[in-house]
Amino acid sequence: MIGAAKKGRIVNYLTSGDVEIAYLDEGEGPPVLLGHCSAASHKEWAPLIDVLAEDWRVLAPDFIGYGRSAPWPAEKPFSIEADVDALLAVADLARDPLHLVGHSYGAALALEAARTLKDKVKSLTLIEPVSFHLLRLEDLPEWQDVEKLGVAVLDPVAKGDDKKAAGAFMSYWLGRWRWWISPDSFKSAIAATIPKVALEFSIALDAKSTAMDYAEITAPTLLILGAKTPPPTRAVTELLSKTLPNVDLKTLKGVGHMSPFTHPAKVNQMILDHLTAHR
Repeated sequence: MIGAAKKGRIVNYLTSGDVEIAYLDEGEGPPVLLGHCSAASHKEWAPLIDVLAEDWRVLAPDFIGYGRSAPWPAEKPFSIEADVDALLAVADLARDPLHLVGHSYGAALALEAARTLKDKVKSLTLIEPVSFHLLRLEDLPEWQDVEKLGVAVLDPVAKGDDKKAAGAFMSYWLGRWRWWISPDSFKSAIAATIPKVALEFSIALDAKSTAMDYAEITAPTLLILGAKTPPPTRAVTELLSKTLPNVDLKTLKGVGHMSPFTHPAKVNQMILDHLTAHR
């Protein structure tokens, strides 16, 4: 049973490149590395961590610019390798083969990390990875939606209107109504992360990893797809389901992209079942 999250967790720090990365390290047992979505932190996984830490070693970083991790240096160009390197730095803390779990941006990073870690990855769980560059490389029509979302976020950020950019970004993923009724404190917190979110759109434009590159990942992979997710994430997930050689695609009815937040009990149980099957 997935329960409520505990408070007062101890956060550790390491340096990846020139950036200080905060991460959680709890429990003992086979290591599980958790990657959160954009505009979030390791706290996305708090209820899951409570359960896993009883029998697993849980490693959960805050990616650059999120949670307690330092922001990306303003004077340096950003690329996906920066957050992938942070994920790999945390993975290096585990001597044993590990299990990778990621949602959205964290799932896209987990895919990239799995290519480097190779046989060190014992299992992979991906919840709708936003590897949108695949849509561009495959010339799929859903790429147009990504371009429109990029404009809706990047233009306000360039003008210093982070609040407007946050509204455009989260309305896309949550729905306009849910964003509109969200507490002001939540909206302010999202707006504070939007400059980093804007940097991440460069990945969709510049990343070069192809679908066949991901076909080299042999770890048993669980792909989780929300039936009500937007077309781009559906297209990416379905493409990966046809590309990854050892994959199980599961669809959650009536669920959107933010399933770890909206349906944590269902999602976390699926993750736990997959981890246990490949422990």
